[in-house]
Amino acid sequence: MLLDRLGSGGMGTVWRATDRLLDRTVAVKEAHVRATGTEGAEHTARARREAHAIARISHPNVVNIYDLVYHDERLWLVMEYVDGPSLKDHVASTGPMGPAAVAGIGLQLLSALEAVHAAGALHRDVKPGNILLRRDGRVVLCDFGIAALAGSESLTASGAVVGSYEYIAPERVGGRPVGPPSDLFSLGATLCVLLSGRSPFARPEPVGVLNAVIRDEPDIPASAGPLRSPVEALLRKNPADRPSVAQANEMLRPLAATVPGTQDFPMGGAVPRRRLLGVAAVSAVVLVAAVAGAGVLMSRSGDGAASDAAGTASPGNPSTSPSPGPSTGQGSPAATHPTRTDAVMPVPDDPDIKAPGHYWMFSGDRYIRARMSASGYPVRERLSESSPLDAWKDTFQSLPGFRDRIDAALRVPGSRDEYWVFSGSQYLRMRIAGAEEGYADTLVAGPRPLRDWENAFGGLPDDGIDAVMRTPDDPNQYWVFAGDQYVRIMLDGEGPGGKVNHGPSGFDGWTGTFSRHAAFRHGIDAAMPVPGERNDYWVFSGTQYMKIRVTDDRYDDTVLDGPRTLRNWSALQ
Repeated sequence: MLLDRLGSGGMGTVWRATDRLLDRTVAVKEAHVRATGTEGAEHTARARREAHAIARISHPNVVNIYDLVYHDERLWLVMEYVDGPSLKDHVASTGPMGPAAVAGIGLQLLSALEAVHAAGALHRDVKPGNILLRRDGRVVLCDFGIAALAGSESLTASGAVVGSYEYIAPERVGGRPVGPPSDLFSLGATLCVLLSGRSPFARPEPVGVLNAVIRDEPDIPASAGPLRSPVEALLRKNPADRPSVAQANEMLRPLAATVPGTQDFPMGGAVPRRRLLGVAAVSAVVLVAAVAGAGVLMSRSGDGAASDAAGTASPGNPSTSPSPGPSTGQGSPAATHPTRTDAVMPVPDDPDIKAPGHYWMFSGDRYIRARMSASGYPVRERLSESSPLDAWKDTFQSLPGFRDRIDAALRVPGSRDEYWVFSGSQYLRMRIAGAEEGYADTLVAGPRPLRDWENAFGGLPDDGIDAVMRTPDDPNQYWVFAGDQYVRIMLDGEGPGGKVNHGPSGFDGWTGTFSRHAAFRHGIDAAMPVPGERNDYWVFSGTQYMKIRVTDDRYDDTVLDGPRTLRNWSALQ
C-alpha cells in the first residue's frame, strides 16, 4: 500500500509504502517506462535485467531490492526503506564535513561500487542526493533507476546524456565508452560537495557545467586538505588515468576516521545552517536599527527612510523641500551609513542611448536619479535629491505597497518608456514621459498579483522577486532573482508572460561571483548593466556592491571589482 511520495526524478518516482505480507515499511519506485509497444517492451526487459543484477547484491552500503512488479503497464521496484536523510539534505542542514569523515564515507562508497561493478552493473548517477544516511552513520548507495548493465544500452533515449550534469564523467558527455571509472569520477565530484557544499564544476548554466566537466580543471576546495590528491586523481579527464577501486581505497584509508557513527553525523536537534544565517541577518538588521535610529534606511521589509520634511515632486525633478535622505550633515552618523540599493530603473530618454547611464535608484520608500559610472564607484553623479516615492503621483502615491518600497523594475521589451514594476506580491505596468514633460508617470495596468508571471518565473516564490538582470546576448532574456534562487527566462514581450530557460537554481552555479562572497551568496537586491560595457554589470546586495562580467552563451562569471561598501546618498555629488 502506497503511503506518501518520497521524491521524483527523470526516471521514476519513489514512494514510502507498507508490505502487507511481511508487515514492514518499504520504498517502492515507479519506473517511468511503459511496458507496452515494442520500444516499451525493450525498455522493460533492460530494466528487469538491471534490477535482477542489483537485487543479487548483498552489501551493507547498497540498498536492498526485494521485488520486481509489473502493474498497470508500469514497472515497480520494491526496495529497502532507509529512514534517514540523503547526504545532499544532510550537508544542506548541517554544513560541509571534515576530511576524515568524508574519507570514511568515500571508503564505504568504494566498497559499494566494487560490489555493483562485480555484479556487471554501473550506477551512472552517483551523487549526494542518491546516498542515504542510516541512523548508525553508515551510508547507502541507492536509486539505480538510470543505471544500466555494463555493455548494455541506456534506459534513456538514444544519444541522451545519462546522469546529473555536475557529477557526470567526461566520457559520458563525449559519447565514449563508459565503465567503472565513470562511477569513480562521479564519486570524486561527490566527495568535493561533501567537503564544501558545492560541485567542483558548478556553473550558472547547464552548457557551462558540461564544458567545465570536459575541459576545466575541477575547483577543489581548500577544505579538502589531505584529500586533495585522491580527489584530483578521481576527477582526471581520461578514465584510464583514474585509480581503480583498490587504488582509491589505498589512498583514502590512511585519511579516514574510524567507521563513521552518529557522533559524526547528528540526526536530530541540529539547527540548519540557513536558519542560523537568517537569525544572524535579522539580528544584524535589528542592531543597525537600534544604533542608527529611525532615520536610517531600512531593508525591503517595508520600512523606508524617514524624511525630515514632507513634500511632493515629479520623479525626475523633485522640489527642494525633501531632505536628501536621513542625513543631518556630511559628518553625522546617518550621512556615513551606507544606503542600500533595492531596485534600479533606466530613465526613458537617456541622452546617450548607446551607453545608457541614467537610472532611478530606489531604497526603502525613497529614490534618487543618477548618472551611472563605467568604473570605480557605480554612481558617477547624483542628478536629484533623495525624495519620497509619494512623488510618483499617478502610480506609487495611491498604492500602499508601491509607495513603501520597490523591489525590481523591468523595461517592457520593445518599449522605450513603459516598465513593469514589482513590489511584494504585486506588480504594475507604467509609462514615464521624457524630461521635457517632467518625467510624468502614468499607470497603464495593475496592480496585479505576481502569480500572473507564474509561467515566466517558474518555481520562484510568489511573495516577491528581488532583482532582474538582462543577459548580455539576448535583449529578451533575463535572470530573475528571489532569495537564494534564480531563473533565466525568455519574455514574450506582450504581457506578463514568458518561459523558463533555466532553473530555479541556487547561487552555487555562479562560481566566479555570488557563491564566493557571503554578502551575495544568499540574495541579490538589484543589478544593472555597466554603461558602455555589454558584458559587465553593477550588482548590489545589502550594503555591498561589486562589478562583474558575464560571458555570452556559456555565461561564465567573473568579479572585476569588489565587493565594496555602498556610500550614503547624501555623500554623492
